[in-house]
Amino acid sequence: MNRMRPRLRALRAPARQQGFSLLEALVAMAIAAMALGTLYRTVGQSSKNVVDVGARVEAALVARSALAAATYAEDLERQPTGQVGAWYWSVQVSPEQAQLKEVDGRPAGALPVAKVTVHVAHAKDGPAVLVWTTWKPYRAAP
Repeated sequence: MNRMRPRLRALRAPARQQGFSLLEALVAMAIAAMALGTLYRTVGQSSKNVVDVGARVEAALVARSALAAATYAEDLERQPTGQVGAWYWSVQVSPEQAQLKEVDGRPAGALPVAKVTVHVAHAKDGPAVLVWTTWKPYRAAP
């Protein structure tokens, strides 16, 4: 009879519960929701950055095109604004003197040049997406 009792106790012992409790499942779902929210925000910001970079590249091409259309500063003064597709550009030309120097550092005179600033925007009077400054020579002194 003593031999049977240990076996009966083993049969009567409550079995361990298997699986997850409701609290564990809720915590796991909360962690997953935070991770997915962060991932969603990161992907959204990345796609916005791609659009912004694309716009800056297009604006740079418009500015480069506007500057390449003129060899001399006088040519830019004749057409100070323009439009290419959805982009508007404007050019500001201000005459200046570039001081020239000899190889040994002695002054060699001055050269009339123009400081050219190109503003590129989406709207005619909108904020500039890109501003470039460069120098163009004058064909004749201003």
